[in-house]
Amino acid sequence: MNRRPLCFGRLLLVVLLGTWSLPLTGQPLSGPAAPAPTSAPANEPQSPTYRPDSLYPLDGLLAERQAALNFDPLTGIGQLLSGGDLIRFKLGEGLFLFGGSLISWLEPVRWVDGRLQAPGATLQAMGEWFALRRAERTALTSVAVILIDPGHGGRDPGAVGLFGSGSAAWQAREKDITLAIALELYRQLTQLWPDKTILITRTGDTFPSLEDRVSMANGLELGVNEAIIYISIHANASFNARANGFEVWYLNPEYRRTVLDDSKTEGHSQDVLPILNTMLEEEYTTESIFLARAIQDGLSAQVGGQTSNRGVRAEEWFVVRNARMPSVLVEVGFVTNEAEAQRLSTEAYLQKLTKGIYNGVVSFVDYFEQRRTPSTP
Repeated sequence: MNRRPLCFGRLLLVVLLGTWSLPLTGQPLSGPAAPAPTSAPANEPQSPTYRPDSLYPLDGLLAERQAALNFDPLTGIGQLLSGGDLIRFKLGEGLFLFGGSLISWLEPVRWVDGRLQAPGATLQAMGEWFALRRAERTALTSVAVILIDPGHGGRDPGAVGLFGSGSAAWQAREKDITLAIALELYRQLTQLWPDKTILITRTGDTFPSLEDRVSMANGLELGVNEAIIYISIHANASFNARANGFEVWYLNPEYRRTVLDDSKTEGHSQDVLPILNTMLEEEYTTESIFLARAIQDGLSAQVGGQTSNRGVRAEEWFVVRNARMPSVLVEVGFVTNEAEAQRLSTEAYLQKLTKGIYNGVVSFVDYFEQRRTPSTP
């Protein structure tokens, strides 16, 4: 993995949900003032050189910063979105809102020759602010919360493999397997990252509903530049007694859903919400695929020689469909395959599965946070 997505999940909301307000610095609005120029990091595209007083189409800035433009010709209000960061402007007026708190006076955007154009100094200031925001997000972003969800429990045993007869009869229950793995994964991640919040949906033989599990994840409050990932652990079953192996699922990218939190969009422009929702969907899907692949690689390294690697797959499971964050569902093996059920009933094999998931999570978090010194598994 050598390329990092622009933003991560719910982090988008932190930047975008501001309102028109005075600068937080307390500095008065006087004269033409722009965000302070900064040097872009080495891997950041450099802004082109503009002549301050010459007019340029906005197209160049859109391409340079991979930005999207939303403009309402009736109100004259425009919004530029780049990597989750937002600049608002009004046609013909010099008041610009950068993010949710910084107001600046710049030479205005105008409608010239059938297109939106702005002076070079204005485009330079906007491009430099986008570069600064991306650099800050890259430097500060962290996976603050990891939610582990052992499937089933209580009155719901999940998949059950029944073998033998009479006094030799035995069974392998999904709810027991998933809980054993989840508890050990919780212990290891808590030990590795005492500064992160590691949560688990159940610690015993209880039955939180699917809605309860998802609500626990969606209801968490995150700080600025903090993110959460959701890992649901399950065991598989099949009418084919020879079916075996592990697989990791993420939400089908074709499935359309609303991922914006309604409580955090009040007062925000209705025009931009569909764009923002689509961006969030794409972010969640991208990060979920990366997380799924990392866990799949971890499992393959631990148990790939003992069972089948069934790959990374897309599906519309309830927990990944309704969680408003990057989320995956891990199937650790088939309880209906007697040989695999026997392995799933041993502590040694469950430890290997746990280690595989653990290594995948650590790999993903290190990649996402771009640590200078990777975590030691």
